[in-house]
Amino acid sequence: MKKYVKWVAVTFLTPILLIILLAVLLYLPPVQNWAVKQVASYASESTGMDISVKQVRLVFPLKLGVEGVKVLQPVDSLKNSSNLALRNQKDTVADIQKMVVDVQLLPLFEKQVMVDELNFTNMKVNTTNFIHEARIKGDVGNLRLKAHGIDLGKEHVNVNHALLSDAKLSVELSDTVPPDTTPSSNFWKINIQQLKLKNTDFTLHMPGDTLQVNAYFGNALAQTTYLDLYKGLYEVGHLDWKGGRVHYDNNFERPVAGMDFNHLALANMALKADSFYFCDSKIDVKIKEAQFKEKSGLQVDQLYGRFVMDSVKLQLPDLYLRTPSSNLQTTVDMELNAFADKNPGKLMAQVHGTMGRPDLFLFIGDALPKPMKNHWPFYPMQVDGSFIGNMQRASFSGLKVILPTAFNLNADGYVANLTDMSQFRANVDLKMKTYNLGFITAMLDPSLMREIRVPSGIGIRGNVKVDGSKYATRLAISEGKGSMKVEAKVDAKTKRDGSLDMNRLAYQAKVQARNIQAKHFLPKQDLHTFTGDIEAKGVGTDFLSPRTYLVAHAKVNQVRYGKYNLTNVIAKAHVENGRVHADVDSKNHYLNGLVTVDALTHTKDIQATLTADVRNLDLYQLEITKKPMNAALCGQIDLRSNLKENHQIWASMNDITLRSGDKTYRPLGVDVDIFTRRDTTHAIANCGDFHLDMDAQGGYKQLLGQVERLQKEMLAQLKRRHIDQVKIRNSFPQGHICLNTGKDNFISRFVNYMGCQFKSVDMDLNASPVTGLNGYLNVDSLVASGIQLDTIRALVHTQGDTIRYSARVQNNKNNPQYVFRALVDGEVQDLGSNIKARIYDANNRLGVDVGLAAMLQPNGVKLALIDTHPVLGYKKFSANDDNYLMLSDDGRVSADLVLKAAGDMGLRVYSNDENTEALQDLTVSMSNFNLDKIMSVIPYMPDISGIMNGDFHVIQTKEELSVSSNLQIDNMVYEKCPMGDVGTEFTYMPKSDGSHYVDGFLTYEGEEVATVKGTYKSEGAGYLDAEVGMEKLPLHFVNGFVPDQIVGLEGYGEGKVTMKGALSKLDVEGEMYLDSAYLVSVPYGVSMRFANDPVRIKDSKLLFENFMMYANNESPLNIQGNLDFSNVENMMLDVRMRAQDFLLIDSKEKARSEAFGKAYVNFYGSMQGALSNLRMRGKLDVLGKTDMTYLLRESELSTDTQLDELVKFTDFKSGKQVAVVKPTIEGFDMLLSVSIDESAHILCALNADKTNYIDLMGGGDLQMRYNTADGIQLTGRYTLNDGKMKYSLPVIPLKTFDIQDGSYIQFTGDPFNPTLSITATENIRSTVNEGEGNGRSVDFVCGVKLSQTLEKPGIQFIVSASNDATIQDELSSMSVEERGKIAITMLASGMYLANGNTSSFSMNSALTSFLNSEINNIAGSAMRSIGFDVGMSVDNSTNAAGGVHTDYNFKFAKRFFNNRLSFTIGGQVSTGADLDNSAKDNSMFFNNVELQYRLNEKASMYVRAFYNGNTYDWLEGQIGEYGGGFTWRRKLSSFKDIFRFKSSDAQTPMPAATNVKELKSEKNENKE
Repeated sequence: MKKYVKWVAVTFLTPILLIILLAVLLYLPPVQNWAVKQVASYASESTGMDISVKQVRLVFPLKLGVEGVKVLQPVDSLKNSSNLALRNQKDTVADIQKMVVDVQLLPLFEKQVMVDELNFTNMKVNTTNFIHEARIKGDVGNLRLKAHGIDLGKEHVNVNHALLSDAKLSVELSDTVPPDTTPSSNFWKINIQQLKLKNTDFTLHMPGDTLQVNAYFGNALAQTTYLDLYKGLYEVGHLDWKGGRVHYDNNFERPVAGMDFNHLALANMALKADSFYFCDSKIDVKIKEAQFKEKSGLQVDQLYGRFVMDSVKLQLPDLYLRTPSSNLQTTVDMELNAFADKNPGKLMAQVHGTMGRPDLFLFIGDALPKPMKNHWPFYPMQVDGSFIGNMQRASFSGLKVILPTAFNLNADGYVANLTDMSQFRANVDLKMKTYNLGFITAMLDPSLMREIRVPSGIGIRGNVKVDGSKYATRLAISEGKGSMKVEAKVDAKTKRDGSLDMNRLAYQAKVQARNIQAKHFLPKQDLHTFTGDIEAKGVGTDFLSPRTYLVAHAKVNQVRYGKYNLTNVIAKAHVENGRVHADVDSKNHYLNGLVTVDALTHTKDIQATLTADVRNLDLYQLEITKKPMNAALCGQIDLRSNLKENHQIWASMNDITLRSGDKTYRPLGVDVDIFTRRDTTHAIANCGDFHLDMDAQGGYKQLLGQVERLQKEMLAQLKRRHIDQVKIRNSFPQGHICLNTGKDNFISRFVNYMGCQFKSVDMDLNASPVTGLNGYLNVDSLVASGIQLDTIRALVHTQGDTIRYSARVQNNKNNPQYVFRALVDGEVQDLGSNIKARIYDANNRLGVDVGLAAMLQPNGVKLALIDTHPVLGYKKFSANDDNYLMLSDDGRVSADLVLKAAGDMGLRVYSNDENTEALQDLTVSMSNFNLDKIMSVIPYMPDISGIMNGDFHVIQTKEELSVSSNLQIDNMVYEKCPMGDVGTEFTYMPKSDGSHYVDGFLTYEGEEVATVKGTYKSEGAGYLDAEVGMEKLPLHFVNGFVPDQIVGLEGYGEGKVTMKGALSKLDVEGEMYLDSAYLVSVPYGVSMRFANDPVRIKDSKLLFENFMMYANNESPLNIQGNLDFSNVENMMLDVRMRAQDFLLIDSKEKARSEAFGKAYVNFYGSMQGALSNLRMRGKLDVLGKTDMTYLLRESELSTDTQLDELVKFTDFKSGKQVAVVKPTIEGFDMLLSVSIDESAHILCALNADKTNYIDLMGGGDLQMRYNTADGIQLTGRYTLNDGKMKYSLPVIPLKTFDIQDGSYIQFTGDPFNPTLSITATENIRSTVNEGEGNGRSVDFVCGVKLSQTLEKPGIQFIVSASNDATIQDELSSMSVEERGKIAITMLASGMYLANGNTSSFSMNSALTSFLNSEINNIAGSAMRSIGFDVGMSVDNSTNAAGGVHTDYNFKFAKRFFNNRLSFTIGGQVSTGADLDNSAKDNSMFFNNVELQYRLNEKASMYVRAFYNGNTYDWLEGQIGEYGGGFTWRRKLSSFKDIFRFKSSDAQTPMPAATNVKELKSEKNENKE
């Protein structure tokens, strides 16, 4: 039994011992190595691969360490290669330096695997073809994991932690693997509690390497990862990825600059995700935080949100992105087939956020032109809106795009068929507001960009529709006060190549514009508001094509261009079947007329006719003329062209009418005929006696080419410094031009009207490559710019190979300006030209005789005197033989010229040529230079005399320039204004820093009176730092520059002024004193003393601080305000003036007097605004004690004209010299109320000896206005209460007329054409015969009554005999015409001749009338010189016996005390028959005495005393009458005013100062 038990035990224990022994042997290294070799050998044979293991270590219980594992596999593609070496090449499938596996033993018995450690070190992997879908290869530095919980039964794996570091893996997907249809039996579920990735690089290659994705994990941690291999579920609870990189490359697309979505590179990536879910093609990622930087420069500082995508849809429920300049929040719900061509899904998106300028340029930078990018605003762009749809149809709503400072955009609508532009449709409602769109105008050409700008504040609201090639829009646009409505439709058909077919382009548009401020769009154009309508409908844009069709209508209701306000212009156009018709109808105050165009067009030729019917063209309002003028005309232009070389134009302008005031001029028409062909060009223009004829060989293109070649040849010869006249002649075109014109044509008269006139012009010029240049020019009686030249002759001719020229300018002895004769002749030579000039004066004395040669030199031009004995200013000078003046190409000037004359008079111009460093070292020296001699012989030079001595020195180098002078003029007289001995010294020198230094002074009579010192820098806007000083500076220096010395200054000025700052805004400070200074006007008797108070300049303002100017009666004119010249381009004046009882004029008659006497005024006024747009308001009262005499030295009132032309006007056709009118101050606006006291006395002398005059007393209230558009306007009534007119008319001798009280002059606008209502009479005693030899003396009142206007006065001669009823009845029975004849006869002869009865004619009476005239003429001149007004008459009468009785009547009048006191004395002496028997007594020498005194200044109250010894009483006969009286004159607005005794006149206050800012604001408003 024991033995049995023993064998049983042995049998049972033996396997156990063997197993234990085997287990023990496996832990022995030799056994391990032998086992590994056996296993490797077996595996190699089984797999066909070469598998080797270097070393294995197994540690109890199950910790296995393996080193040096290599798995090699032959290359399939090289197995059949005939090359043995290639056949033996193998791929490495695996190469593991070290692998450690530590597994717990006991859990294995329960089908549980507890892996304490799984570690791979330095492992290389290459799956080659083991996995058909992909190939994985790469290196793994370390792979380590710990998994406690591998349940083999339940197929569940729980990985506690895993680490993958220093790995670089690549996955290459294959596109040739068939789908795996084997049902999956993998139910494994894997939980990875923690997975770390360090320094791991992962690359995914799509099939064909079309797409490559690379991800680098610097430090990544994934927690709570769950994998369900059966369901294909992958979940990650949390992911923290730092130091990462991601690269995405579409290898079939070229890289582009900026944001390239086909080649993305994300660096510095950090990602935190709270969850990751993938199952059944659905991905759901919740990104908690992400940052990265893309290679284009896009930097994402924050990104979070949820990403959901499955096989049919992509969702971004709430995605937020922030960069340094942008932040976006978006919601997206998109079906993945949203962009499919057929049956696309939908895309819904909402966007809210801002996009910064850098990020925007990354995405659309290449689409924007560089100028637009440079000017794009730096503010982020705000985007809001929602989108739903797909490529077939997509709608958007609430789209809002805001770019601060640029625009706001709101839009709603839809777009459809985005993939096929031929079927593209859209309907969009938009609302937009623009601000600064400079980034749009920046795309324009720079020259155009300076002209155009897009203003801020444009509002756009409307709708845009697109249907394939059809476009339609309805927009309402507003800008400022302007608005525009636009309705347009366009059908833009395309050609087969896809380009736009302009010939089939159909369009229809309607535009309504209201008050569009065109100035805002075209700032440099003087175009302002525009209001109008435009409608157009048509097809095609080639108007030469017969298929083009157009119907258009435009109406300009109002457009303002500069000062022009154009209204009511209508234009129509119709184009169809090659016929064109267009009308432009203008009806406004500038142009009233119709212009019509009719044309036949074809691609090969065109025929057109333009007709114009201009009913009125206001040339004055258009500023074509300086005086009011209107024109009317009819014209026609016919055009024919083959659009190649044949062109012909006929033009005719007829029925021309010019109207200026009441004058009408109808010149002859203008005809023009121009044609050009390949071989000839011809032009003719005729207008009255104006004839222009031009012929040339060759077409116009050939002519232009010949002219261009001639220019090039001349420039080339000048460059070569040699003139080849033969080559120049050969370059001449073959042509002839002839001009002949007189004064009787529209062109000459219009030129005359514009200020330049001539009697005739005759020109004939021929050019030929054979005969050269030949022709002449003759001009007679040329007047231009105030200069009158009687004869001008010019001649050019080619003699042989030389061009010679000559000219003569001559004024004859009747020229009112300057009589002289000037001759010039010369010729062109190979090296230059010779010219000789001579000037003779009115006595044919040679004043100038100079010959000059200008020669081309290799380095410049040399000038020299041909004759070394020139004549200058009648003096003969001697010049050095080697004289010259050299102008070098490098800018250097060298000279050596010495002129000497008798009396030590001389001039020297020389240079220091040894100074090689200087470009100019030039000196001009003058000695005893008589300016009077030199200036007097040069026509139209200022009248200057004096002896000048001094030097003028210039030194210029490449770096700097220095100018200095020392001049002295003794006994200087400028324009007849003595200035004394005047001298000056100054130095000018630029500095190295770019500044300019000036230092100088002015002397008078040897004393320094003014200095200037300072520097000027020209950089930038320029900077000035200067000081001007005055020390007893004579103010009369300025008098010579005042025309005719109408006003002048006396006295001295002292002070100092400093100027600092930019020229555009100088800071001027200083103070000036006036010492014994007066403002004087000799012609008008004005003498006003300036106060000695200082005038301050502060902050570039000239301050008038209660500045006073005193009249001779010491009454001041007070001036307050300032002149602001801080802005030189817009200087502002703001002054108020006030004066009371101001003796404006106080002078006696002098030789140059235009007005003399005494003028007292009250004045209150103000002048405000910019100097270019001054605004004056004021009130001027002429006081009653005024007593003035005004002399009309060149009166238009004439005594040798016809009786009905008392005033003579210059006719438009007159050849009388026209004075040059100086332009008025632009924008000057004046409103002046003028009140003339009724007792103001004004005498207007009509001739120099004052025998003809008008003596007036009267007053009234007038209002004077002035502006640049209307000129002077005067309104109001001047009422005459007393006065006399002493005047001689044709046939009528000198008479003294009394102006009747109540006569008046009514001004209604034009101050030179008032309405007259004046009655002037004279008492005439004449003998009336009642029978044979019987006659009696009758007192008549004869005179003239003026009515209507001054330009067209109504003149009626009147006569009455109120003291003789018989004669008065006789006169009353006559017609007005008959009484006029009686009056003219009595005024001419002193006789009463009624009904053609000449029986009353008496030679004695006629001689008596003549004697009366001569006595009055002589006595009046003598007595008026001592202030008396005297009148005398002689009356003869014959009694029944034939005896002659003579009465000598006289009358004296005188005023005293400023016209307050006046007395009149009259008397009579009688001789002849009936002396002893008459009642008249010669002892009563004075029979008429009157004394009148004015009690107040307003001339409303008078006291009068009189004696009249010649009063006739019916009862007592001739008696003497004494008396006195009180007169009270009162103006009444209503009857109750007679009881109002308190004066309503209030003193006018000083005008209030106006704020300069308000003036500027007012000016700007006026501009708008």
